[in-house]
Amino acid sequence: MMRRWTFAQRVSAGLSACLFAGLMLLATLLSAVYAQATTPEGHGALPQALLAGLLGLGCVAALGFVLHRALAPLHARHESSEQHLQLLMDGVTDYALCFLDCHGRVTAWNAGAERLTGWAEAEMAGRDTDRIYPADQVTACVPRAHRERAAREGRLLAEGWRVRRDGNRFWAETLLTALYDAHGRLRGFVKVTRDISERRRIERAQALFAEAGRVLQPLSGAREVGEALTRLCVPEVADACILFLPAEDGTVRPHAVACADTATPHRMWEPLLRCPEDGEVGPARVVRTGRSELLPELDAARPPLALMGTAHGELLCAMGVTSALTVPLAVGSRVLGALCLMSTGTHRRFGEVDRAFMEELAARAALALDNARLLSQAQDALELIGIAAHDLGNPLSSLQLRLRRLSMQSAATPDTRLREGLAGAEGETRRLGRLVHNLLDLSRLSAGRMVLDTERLDLAQLVREVAERHADQATAAGCALSVRVDADATGDWDRQRLDRVITNLLSNALKFGRGHPVELRVQASATCARFSVKDGGIGIGVEAQQRLFHRFQRVHPGTQHPGTGLGLYIVRQLVEAHGGTVHVQSRTGEGAEFTIELPRELNKDSCLAPEAEV
Repeated sequence: MMRRWTFAQRVSAGLSACLFAGLMLLATLLSAVYAQATTPEGHGALPQALLAGLLGLGCVAALGFVLHRALAPLHARHESSEQHLQLLMDGVTDYALCFLDCHGRVTAWNAGAERLTGWAEAEMAGRDTDRIYPADQVTACVPRAHRERAAREGRLLAEGWRVRRDGNRFWAETLLTALYDAHGRLRGFVKVTRDISERRRIERAQALFAEAGRVLQPLSGAREVGEALTRLCVPEVADACILFLPAEDGTVRPHAVACADTATPHRMWEPLLRCPEDGEVGPARVVRTGRSELLPELDAARPPLALMGTAHGELLCAMGVTSALTVPLAVGSRVLGALCLMSTGTHRRFGEVDRAFMEELAARAALALDNARLLSQAQDALELIGIAAHDLGNPLSSLQLRLRRLSMQSAATPDTRLREGLAGAEGETRRLGRLVHNLLDLSRLSAGRMVLDTERLDLAQLVREVAERHADQATAAGCALSVRVDADATGDWDRQRLDRVITNLLSNALKFGRGHPVELRVQASATCARFSVKDGGIGIGVEAQQRLFHRFQRVHPGTQHPGTGLGLYIVRQLVEAHGGTVHVQSRTGEGAEFTIELPRELNKDSCLAPEAEV
C-alpha cells in the first residue's frame, strides 16, 4: 500500500521543528553570551540577555511539552487507525478494495484487487480504473457516470462486465462510496469489487431452465423443439449452437442451427453439410457413446490432432471457435441427438460447470424431443383409428339393417332361441356402433378437425327419438324408461353430436342402473336448455367423480360392466364444444344423475380445438 502523511504525522513533524527551533534559540543565546563576555562593552547587558534567553527557551520547552502531551494520544490513535487500515487492505483478498481520488485515479490498491484483476499496485498507482472496464463501456463513459452518480447519491451499487489483465471477462458487483471531509467537500471514493460470475451463472441457469420449460413443453414437433432449443442457447450460453440428430441411415446430421453473428452461417454451411464422421472427437461420437465432450481451449491455427482432417475440425476452424462443448440428448439409455455449443470470442470459455449445466438442460430438451416423437406417433395412431372407424361404419350399418329385418321376420316364428339370438346380435351391433362412433369422434377431437354443423333443433323431440330407439334395450335391462320434457326446448345445436351425447348417457344409465327406473328430463329457460338422465343403479363414489370424464377412465373395471372409458369423455367434449357444461350427482349405491346445460344460441363458427394431451 502507498504511504501518505496523516494529520498526526504532520503535527508531530511540526512539534519536532518547534523543538529544533528552541535548540537553535539556545545556541544563539549562548553565542551572544560568549560574545558579550569577551568584549568589554557587553559586560553590563549580560545578565539581562541571559535571563531573556532562558525565559524564551523555557517558554519553547513548555510549549513543546504541552503539545507533546496533548498530541501524543491523537498520534497514537491515528497510528492505530493506519495500522488497522493497512491490515484490512492486506487481509481482504476475496474483494478488490481500492481508494480513488476525486478524478478517479487510484491512490490505494489492495492484494485482493491484484488477485482479482491481475494488475499490480505499482501498475495502477495514479492511473484511472478505466482499464478494468470493457472498451465499449469506457467509450460510453460508464466509469465517469458511476463516479458522478456516487458523488450525488453517496453510494452506488452496480453490476457489469469487468476485464482482467489477460483479457478475460468476469461479472462483477461493485460498491462505490463517496468520501467527504468535515466541510462536506468530496475527497475521493472507495470502491469494493467482487467476482459474482458463479452466482450469475446459477441465476442464469435457473432462468434458462424456467424458460426452457415454458418454451419447449408446448411444442409438438421435433423440428420446432430443435429450433427453439438452439435459439434458447444463443447468445445466452454460446455464440453458436447446432443440434445434431441421427438420420434413418445411422449418420448424424445437423437439424437446427442458431448463431449470434449473422455472418457466421456463410462460413459454416459447407463443412456443416458434410456428414460428421464417427471419429475421436465430434457430435457423432457423442451420439454413439452418450458422453459429453469438452474442448475448453481451441486455437484455429493449431487445432488438436484429433480434429485435423475431420469435418467437425474444419467446421470449428471455419467459425474461429475458441471453446466448444457437445452434450448428448439422452432419455434413459437412448441418445436422441447431440447439442454442440461454440464460443467464438475471448469472453467465454466452457468449463466443468458449463458441462454439468448443459447436460441438465439437454436432458430436459431430450424429454421434449421424445414427447414430440410420442405425440406424433399417437396422432398417427389416432388418425389410423379414425380411418378404420369410418371404414367400419358402412358395413356395420348394413349389418344392423339386416339383423333388424331378420328380427322382424322371425317375430312370428315359434323358435325362441332364434329370436333371442337375433336380439342379442342386434344389441351387440348397437354396442359396436357406439364404439365405432366414439372412436371416430376421438380421432376427430384429437386432430382438431371436428366442426359443429348446427341447425334449429328441438331437444325434447331428439330425446324422445333416442328413447324410442333404446326401448328394447331398456326392456332387456329391466328398466322402466320415462321421458319428461318441457313444451319449448329449441336451440342452435348439432343434431348428430347431441344424439351421440344423449345416446352415451342413456346407454350408461341402462347398463349401470339395470333393474331400476331410468328417467330422462328436458327443461328450458330463456337462455339455456337442460337435459338430465337419472338412474337408481350402483352409483359413483365421490373420489371417482374427479376422473369420470377423462379419457380411458373406467369407474367400475371388470367384465361385469365392459367398456372403453370413452363414452363420458366424448360427452364432455361435445357438450363443451356447444358452449355447455356437464356434471354429475351421485353416491355409491344410490344411483347417478348426469345433467348437461346448453346455451340456446350458439356461435355458427364453433369448433373443437386440438387437445394438448395424448
